Amino acid sequence: MLKLSFSTLGCPDWTLREIAHNAARMGYHAVDFRGLLKSVDVTGLPEFAADRAATRRLFEDAGVAISGFAASTRCAVADPSEWATQFDEARRNMELAQAFGAHVVRVFGGAVPKGHTIESIWPHLVANLRALGDAAERFGVVAALETHDAWTDSALFARLMRETDHPRVRVLWDLCNPYFEKRESPETTHARLAPYVVSTHVKDAVETAPGKHEYRFLGEGEVPVRRMLELLAQGGYRGYAILEWEKRWRPALPAPELAFPQFVAKLREWGLAAPR
Repeated sequence: MLKLSFSTLGCPDWTLREIAHNAARMGYHAVDFRGLLKSVDVTGLPEFAADRAATRRLFEDAGVAISGFAASTRCAVADPSEWATQFDEARRNMELAQAFGAHVVRVFGGAVPKGHTIESIWPHLVANLRALGDAAERFGVVAALETHDAWTDSALFARLMRETDHPRVRVLWDLCNPYFEKRESPETTHARLAPYVVSTHVKDAVETAPGKHEYRFLGEGEVPVRRMLELLAQGGYRGYAILEWEKRWRPALPAPELAFPQFVAKLREWGLAAPR
């Protein structure tokens, strides 16, 4: 059984109070922060700085946890000054995660920088991930690298985890990306990544052209989401199933008032949702 969360990427027009209350009302166990209203980076907002105690009380009173914070940090970076900027954003999110009792901070690999190949940027990526792991250790959290950008091949990802070899660097499995970009079967991706997966982004979609897809309500696309989640649940996964409904980036998507309850209902129908 899986605990349910949603990314605030899907509700860019909701206030903090609406996020907490709607999460509870719709049957979610938690919320994953990727923006609030007009701000994508929440680390500088009053709700997460001077008013932090009030924000904690709001979610505690609603009975809703915070499953994690999603940073924009890119780790496939060679330039030291650029890495300092990227690292600082991750560090700010780690501090927030510690303060709110969350355990996961999402980070990206990012695109392979101009002038580099995967192999030439590899040592920089490994070193940067180890630095993030050391920071995560200090804050008692985990840095979760998402299967995204140039890093969707699960064999490559598993190699990266082995060579980084840090207990505080783990994987966020975006279920869509290895499937659409590499056409990996659920069994293949799960077998390679399961030892490292601490978080997931769940979404369904249909391919509209080579390399392009459109999102659909859960169970109405072509991604074998149910099988993926069954493999996670059967394998002892203890993180959240996080709905990533990309409304902030794709305004034409249906409203969260429709998508968020549908996600809960479908996971309950599949017998995969933990009781709230």
